[in-house]
Parts: sequence; structure tokens; C-alpha cells
Amino acid sequence: MVDENRWLIELAESDKARFFKVAYEELTAPEQVFVCVWELEAEVNNGGFDQYFSNTSGDYARHVEAALTAIGAKRMQKIVRQAIDTVGEVVLSEDQEQRQERLLALDDERRERLEKIDQLYFGYPDNITKLLFAYVQKNKALIAGA
Repeated sequence: MVDENRWLIELAESDKARFFKVAYEELTAPEQVFVCVWELEAEVNNGGFDQYFSNTSGDYARHVEAALTAIGAKRMQKIVRQAIDTVGEVVLSEDQEQRQERLLALDDERRERLEKIDQLYFGYPDNITKLLFAYVQKNKALIAGA
């Protein structure tokens, strides 16, 4: 049986993969989905939505809901939407400084709400690993290195 998580990590780090070697716009649609989900997972699991939106990974925030929907993670998509609604649509900007300023300006109530949303995410109502693996398998022909 394939260790799906290990397989996805190896794909992300593969010399044949283009995910982090070319501009996002040059990636195929399935490669873009992979990048969006991969960056979301890495950052939220490391430091919550605050970290995700603050870092360069937040550049993909405006695409992440569609990416989650594409892999079938509809419950996770709703959690991401709650995080966006809590912080405000400005977090969908590709301007990292603008996103960081908005996050720093959050009042205590919104900051607490965002932390609760982090916990909802960590509950994994959708199995992101299994869904992303299945999506990549289905779209192998359009993903370099898969």
C-alpha cells in the first residue's frame, strides 16, 4: 500500500516537479491546485491562518477555496472561508505587506475567532492527504513529476 503522505512529499520535492520552479501562472491548473493546497497545509499546520495569510503562501489565498473544492474538500473550504471572512477580503490580496498590516490590526475578538477557526481546521473534517493524492493520481498527465 502506498504511503500517500510520503508520496506527496516526494512529489513536492521532486526535481521533475515544477511547483516552485516556475511562476504560478505558468503551472497547469492541476499543478496550481497542488500548490494552493500544499501551501495552505504547510502554513496553517505550522502557525495557523495568521501565518498562512502573513507569509508568501498567502499570495495563493484567492485561489485556495477553488483548489479545495477541486479536490473535494468542501468542509475545509468552508473553514477557509470563515478565516477569510474573519480577517476580511484584504487577505486575498497578493500584496503581502497589506495582508500583514490587516492581520496586525485585528482586534482581540477577531484574533480569538481566528484561533478557533485554526482548531476547526486541525480537526480535519476532510482528509486532505487522501483527497490531494486522489486528485494528483487523476490528473497525473498534467502534473510534471507525478
